[in-house]
Amino acid sequence: MNNNIKNTLRMGIIAAAGAAAMISCSDTWDDHYDAASVRSFDGTTMQAIETNAPAFAEVIKAVGYNRELSSDNVYTIWAPVSFNKDSLLTLARTDSAAVVDKFIKNHIARYTVSQNGTNQEVALMSSKNTMMTSDGMFGSAKIKTPNLSCSNGVLHVIDANINYQNNIFEQIEALYNPASDSISLYSFLKIWNADSLDESRSVSRGKDDNGYDIWVDSVTIRNNTVLKNVDALVYEEDSSYIAIIPSAKAYDERYNIAKKLLVFNPHEDAISTGACDSLQKYYANMFAMTDLFFNKNANEHWEDSLKSTNYEMSFDWPNHIYYSKVPRNGLHPDKQVNDILAKCGTPIYCSNGDAYAVDEYPMSAIEQFFKKRTITATSRSIDNSTSSKDNTPLYTKNVGSTTMMSGTIYDYATDTIWNEDQTEIVKVDSTYIGTRNFRFLDVVPTSSSTNPSIAFQIPNTLSGTYDLYLVTCPIWAKTGFNNGEKPENDPRGYRFYTYIWERGENGEYPSSGVRLVPPEEGAELSEGNYYQTGYTNKIDTLYLGEYTFSNAYYGRNEEGVLIQFQTQVSSKLASTYSREMLITSIILRPKLEATDETAATEAKRK
Repeated sequence: MNNNIKNTLRMGIIAAAGAAAMISCSDTWDDHYDAASVRSFDGTTMQAIETNAPAFAEVIKAVGYNRELSSDNVYTIWAPVSFNKDSLLTLARTDSAAVVDKFIKNHIARYTVSQNGTNQEVALMSSKNTMMTSDGMFGSAKIKTPNLSCSNGVLHVIDANINYQNNIFEQIEALYNPASDSISLYSFLKIWNADSLDESRSVSRGKDDNGYDIWVDSVTIRNNTVLKNVDALVYEEDSSYIAIIPSAKAYDERYNIAKKLLVFNPHEDAISTGACDSLQKYYANMFAMTDLFFNKNANEHWEDSLKSTNYEMSFDWPNHIYYSKVPRNGLHPDKQVNDILAKCGTPIYCSNGDAYAVDEYPMSAIEQFFKKRTITATSRSIDNSTSSKDNTPLYTKNVGSTTMMSGTIYDYATDTIWNEDQTEIVKVDSTYIGTRNFRFLDVVPTSSSTNPSIAFQIPNTLSGTYDLYLVTCPIWAKTGFNNGEKPENDPRGYRFYTYIWERGENGEYPSSGVRLVPPEEGAELSEGNYYQTGYTNKIDTLYLGEYTFSNAYYGRNEEGVLIQFQTQVSSKLASTYSREMLITSIILRPKLEATDETAATEAKRK
């Protein structure tokens, strides 16, 4: 039954109920009820409840709802004759609203519904939906006496009460302890509740002096800004979700891991008082609730993977996806099988999905939010900031041009592994089997005798420890293949310094960056802190070392970190190393244990 029909019926009955004669059965009733099954009751729905379900009437009176059911407003009521009356009367003395909202309204609809031999879905005043079936059932209860027509509605007597079933949002709230859970999933979510009045299901009686409706029985439409922003509408009854609900202790532990990664630059406080603390708390909560909600309708293939609503908002493949088994096309190199629901125990069945209450997160912090970063080398990622005095470039210098190019490179039959930007690194073997596509940024110096410096912006950094990598292509790759033949070989490698620049507490970059020291293992090195690569005929991933960023710039409008590569090739070395560089990407791979150690050291020092 659509809303227009419901409202038409409701208004028709209200008009009939206002007539002086107060007749109990009319042509209006006969239009909507099977005349053979309708019984007339001379009185209101409340009076009918007192006669046919006295225990239910006693609970209604205990919270004062009898006044509403004796009014001119029209209702359909399913009155149970068997339920735990004593426990409800006890609850009524301390929380009458819960009795009204989760018991009484769970047996009332705001329009007329008869048992007519068909299956009907009923929207109750509790916001739950229940089926009244053709075989005389209302939810799990049997209808003992149907269709008692009253002066202000209809009464059905049922043999037992209908249990109120929490939706997922209500289940999160039910697990919350306001006396002890100062940091928890619900303590964060409740701040962002933005409920509104549902006028179509609320009851008004008259107007106040200013002409506004006087609401005597209000029904709210639930809304939560944060959940809406991550597309997890777990407060809506017509949705279908899976939710992982961490205990307050588990949430607090994960929240504190996130806080270590969200130490913002004190310069933020100079702009807005208290900004650092506010940003840290907000994003730490957002990190702790990442990947806790899954839309069932967006996960048709649960046997392979489970995508969270964060994925549906960002499409940040392969993040926010959890594999329960190796998919047909294989796992991405940065993913592993993690059947998170298998770790969560038995679900709590809710009115709009399944909730899992857990004492430990089923995914690691690295899987959840401390993720590997890949900054693809593009013209847009280059930092071209200049001096305010003479407008000269500060960090990118002596670069004549930068061009994005696509090409092909050797592929060999054996020992193939994936690198971090989804192009393949191929260990050299004697059997050449074809070519493979890739992209790179061609950094060309202003002249054949100048050494360029190229700086890339690293946005959204966290105050954590990372292993850094540079992914390059061999210098000959820009010439490409001609009719499938190997291009003319250029045997030169690269030789350069690497610097990290971080904004200081004044919000500006310092006069000099931090030169990274090449690790003793994992790269071909020379003296003087040079990074250098020898001849290679493959895409190469060069390990730059470990680095801990001082501050976080997550969610900020400007980046706080630059990484700079300064070519260091003398004229004597020009035949061995190229001043021109082909750069594919920069990789930041998180190190959680090292981050914890650094945070502990900083705390002791302070």
